[in-house]
Amino acid sequence: MSNLLKLSIFEAFIGHICEDVSALALDVHDSSILIYVYLERIQNDEDYEIVDMAVTEILASNPQFLKQEIVFQETTQPFNTLNSYRGWIFRKYEQ
Repeated sequence: MSNLLKLSIFEAFIGHICEDVSALALDVHDSSILIYVYLERIQNDEDYEIVDMAVTEILASNPQFLKQEIVFQETTQPFNTLNSYRGWIFRKYEQ
C-alpha cells in the first residue's frame, strides 16, 4: 500500500469520526477498497453517509479503485480481538 494512498485515506476521515466509532480498518483487493467500521452501537443512516463521503474522496484521489464496500459491525470487544485486515485507519484509545 503506497504512502499516497494512506495519506488520502487519513485526510478523507479527519474530522469525520464520531465518538461511537471504536475503530476503522482497511482492506484492498485489486480494484476494490473495503472499509470496516467498528461501532459501539447500532449503525444509523448518518453513519453510512459519513463513511461513504470519505470513501468517495478516497476514490476520487485513487482512480485505480473502481469498487467500494463499507461494512459496519457493532462491537464492544477489545481491539486485539478485532480484525485489522490490511491495517487500522483509526483506533480509539483503550486503557
